[in-house]
Amino acid sequence: MLILKKIGNGGYRVTMKNGKTSMLTRYGILNDELRRDYSNCEAETIEEGVLLRGTKRDVNFSVDNFKDGGFQIRIPLTKEERLFGLGDANRDSVMIRGKTLNIWIANVASYGPMPVLVSSDGWAIIVNSTYYQKFDIADSDKDRVIISVAGGASDFYILSANSILDLVQAITDVTGKPIMLPAFGYGLTFVETERNINARKVLDDIRMMRDRDIPCDVFGLEPAWMENYYDMSTEKSWNKENFWLPTWLPENTASHRSFLGPMRFMGMQLSLWLCEDYDLFYEEDRQAKETTCESENAQVGDIDDAAFRKNVEFVDANIQGVVNTDQITKEDEPWFEHLKKFVDNGAACFKLDGCAQVVPHPQRLWAKKYFDSEAHNAYPVVLAKQMKNGFSEYTDRRSLIYTAGAHLGTQQYAATWAGDTGGGPRTLVACLNYAMCGHTNTTCDMDIMDVKAIHYAFLSTWTQISSWAYYFHPWFLPPEVEKTIQRYSKLRSSLFPYIYAMAHKASVTGIPVMRPLPMMYENTDRYDDVHNAYMLGDSLYVGAFDMNLKLPEGEWVDYFTGKVYAGDISYETANGYAGALFVKKGSILATMQPQQYILEKEHDYIVRVYSGADAAFELYEDDAFTYDYEKGGYAETRFEWKEESATLAVYRRKGDFEGRPNNGYDLLNSSVPKIDGIRSVRDMQIRIYGKLPKSISLNGSAVEFTDCDGYVEFTLPASLHEKGDLFYQIKY
Repeated sequence: MLILKKIGNGGYRVTMKNGKTSMLTRYGILNDELRRDYSNCEAETIEEGVLLRGTKRDVNFSVDNFKDGGFQIRIPLTKEERLFGLGDANRDSVMIRGKTLNIWIANVASYGPMPVLVSSDGWAIIVNSTYYQKFDIADSDKDRVIISVAGGASDFYILSANSILDLVQAITDVTGKPIMLPAFGYGLTFVETERNINARKVLDDIRMMRDRDIPCDVFGLEPAWMENYYDMSTEKSWNKENFWLPTWLPENTASHRSFLGPMRFMGMQLSLWLCEDYDLFYEEDRQAKETTCESENAQVGDIDDAAFRKNVEFVDANIQGVVNTDQITKEDEPWFEHLKKFVDNGAACFKLDGCAQVVPHPQRLWAKKYFDSEAHNAYPVVLAKQMKNGFSEYTDRRSLIYTAGAHLGTQQYAATWAGDTGGGPRTLVACLNYAMCGHTNTTCDMDIMDVKAIHYAFLSTWTQISSWAYYFHPWFLPPEVEKTIQRYSKLRSSLFPYIYAMAHKASVTGIPVMRPLPMMYENTDRYDDVHNAYMLGDSLYVGAFDMNLKLPEGEWVDYFTGKVYAGDISYETANGYAGALFVKKGSILATMQPQQYILEKEHDYIVRVYSGADAAFELYEDDAFTYDYEKGGYAETRFEWKEESATLAVYRRKGDFEGRPNNGYDLLNSSVPKIDGIRSVRDMQIRIYGKLPKSISLNGSAVEFTDCDGYVEFTLPASLHEKGDLFYQIKY
């Protein structure tokens, strides 16, 4: 018998009476409440399943539950209906009607499949299961979706809204809003080579980054940092020969007397590589028992532990002991516990390698009760959850946790990269398919020998260069490649205020930073086959790899040259760049002067106004480290451009945040000695692109401006801005 539960105006959860609770529900990863109203849809159970009366059409979800476990959902389609989603289950296309795709994490082949299907007809489905699933998306039957789930009983969410953007917001109400990385997480991450590396070479490389004027925020160490190479245990320690720490200092030192101090003084954050085969489900079950299971169908711990003991241990008179096949896990110790000393050392980021987390364990019984058929897809989500929560509970700070494996809910805990698959066009498709599921913090391993790939990677939500076993340091590469990396790293640094504002928007709404064109322009199939372009936030259009581009309606300004384009174009890249970056006319975006690292000093803002239509932008600021922004601890400055009256309004900054003035530590021994609170506003540079004005005035007084060939520039004084709202009048 199916049970229908309304989770808000726009969504329902469908479960089976007496069905076993999904791991994703049991562990608090999914939510049964929509944050706002999306539609006035209605649903009812019918003989064959569930009927959803949606905003655009009625949708019939036929359901069959199988006697031996598993279920199947069948959904009829309209002729013109287009379908999107499923995360990294496919790297061939964004519009996926006509494909059969599997929801099973597989190394290299499918790092992050997500059972989320989004329709252009105003509905979406989230399958609440970690078992293997097959989505036959009008492949065997051109008029029907057939979803087959290999275990468990029916459990899924159906959503209805007027647009794909609204559906993505509703999806992330259920699966969790994307995490906002610490500010430095949106700079460049460089992962060091693991060959012949030691602390002195790391410091020399960081110094080289600074001296060669390549902005960089994070330095990552691969497994050679460990005493025991690829140590998956909780007994890991620093490689004492190559990363020596003074023996007379505590092992959790961040002292200036170690190599960790000079890293901090040069403004570089430390990332450590990890691999995991630890049984995380003991800890998840402990946490679940401390909270209320919201499922009306089953309770936490509904699997009988004793019934499974025969699978992992036995008693025999001739044998004096029991051998557990899991030699790593300490059942009473959470995984993150042993990482605290490395956080004290200064580790602010952790790279979670694919390694064991993305491969099946068919003979393993997790927590002595869960077969791998259920636990396999859940493992990377649970890992990301324990890493994110462990770090935040220990430090009261955000971390950059980046992982190769992903499934439903990962976006609320960690960033991902496209695994060991390089940085070519297919990884871009993976990022766009993740976006359709509401996962925003995505990137790839930058392909540093392809300048086109450098362009795309630096214009992803976050970005990294992974040296791993090689020598991908910019200064070891051909001079033109080093120059390209330097140029794009400065470009990324300058775009930080805009990207950070879009990241905050993603954390609140679920709308990703990198957005597939069909998400933004859904009422046409014109962009269904566009895999070489995407929107970066509200206003920037990125063209990558293939420069035969389809520009959306309106006029678009070349960010590099100021030239205006429209329609389908064959774009010739600007000198020194390797792809396209356009700004929509009728946009405002805040940028800044590039810095060696994001938190090097206070930001010198440059606010760019692209006339041609009404526009607005909110410059977002917070303390860069903590979760205080979730409780209102942030400030915003709103800019508005009115095209008809040619006026620019700059409103007084609103909001506040306190930071951590001393963070409880002293300057020389703490990896994070202080976290700054809000500072006084500073002078800003305002640039207005478009026609050359005859005059600019503020409250009737003339404002001096400079004609800069394509835009005019003037200074917005902090002394006036801190007192109130400012309204500039432009006359042409």
